[in-house]
Amino acid sequence: MIQAIWIITDTGQCIFSHKYIDLEIDDQLISGLLIAFDAFSSESGIGGVQQIGGEDNQFIYGSSQKLLVAALADKRDNAALVERLMVKVSDLFQEKYAAHLHDLGFVDLNIFKGFEDEIDQILKPKVYNRGVGSTIFATFVSLAITAGVFLLLWNILFDAIFLVFLGLIPGLFLGGLIAGKNKYDLIATTITVLPIIGVYSYLLIDSSLQGELLNTIFNIVLMAVTYITIAMLCGIGGGSIIDNRRLFPLAKQPEQLAVFPSEVAVTQPVLETPLTPQQETYQQETYPQEQVQTDEQYYESSSIVEEKKDEWGS
Repeated sequence: MIQAIWIITDTGQCIFSHKYIDLEIDDQLISGLLIAFDAFSSESGIGGVQQIGGEDNQFIYGSSQKLLVAALADKRDNAALVERLMVKVSDLFQEKYAAHLHDLGFVDLNIFKGFEDEIDQILKPKVYNRGVGSTIFATFVSLAITAGVFLLLWNILFDAIFLVFLGLIPGLFLGGLIAGKNKYDLIATTITVLPIIGVYSYLLIDSSLQGELLNTIFNIVLMAVTYITIAMLCGIGGGSIIDNRRLFPLAKQPEQLAVFPSEVAVTQPVLETPLTPQQETYQQETYPQEQVQTDEQYYESSSIVEEKKDEWGS
């Protein structure tokens, strides 16, 4: 699923953003980064760079007249599909606000409020949940259809075993459509043909004559390779159709824990030397005390000064 969309001017100003998740990063920082990367790719001669991939997400962007439309999408989403959706969003945005896009330096950004609903109408119908559930359901449906076709063609099974797979293609292709992703539909369609291969192998070995075991094993291996290959091709074909037309749903975001003032715990620093009760109550910094002269020391020092003055005077 597209998690956020930014519409940016050629000067680097973000004039519209719509987010489906909480992002703490500033819109202007995002716009500056994408404008800089777009300029770098153009000036360096790389050209055509419209995707910045990450571990879990990807930035996909493209220029449209004076605007740069960028999206933060799931890594699993098809980049070509996201780019097509961005072009559709850009065309709709420029068509709706054409009168306000002539002088973007003085445009009031509040005018674009409400465009989020139109983006939702474009993106949400494109969401299709794929995973373990879709893979299991695809396997069940595909197996039911292919098993039914296999039983209908039972009479010609031994005469045209390598043509029977033609009747299995619709069920395998439908399984790939339901699974909706290459690695999912490969699992579903491969599991589907395994029971059919097992049943035919058992029947073929059971009816084989003595001395024909080697030829029987060769036919089983050839049939298994053919069926599994066809199943994988059907799965990839069906899954690619969904993959190119549907987005993954938003991943669940971790809930942020709210901390209230009453729940805040204040911890005191741990001191190496334990304090006495008096020190724990109040700690006072100590300073070196000046030496206080007694009266006798004062008069003694004064008499010495007077004697020195008499000597200097004489």
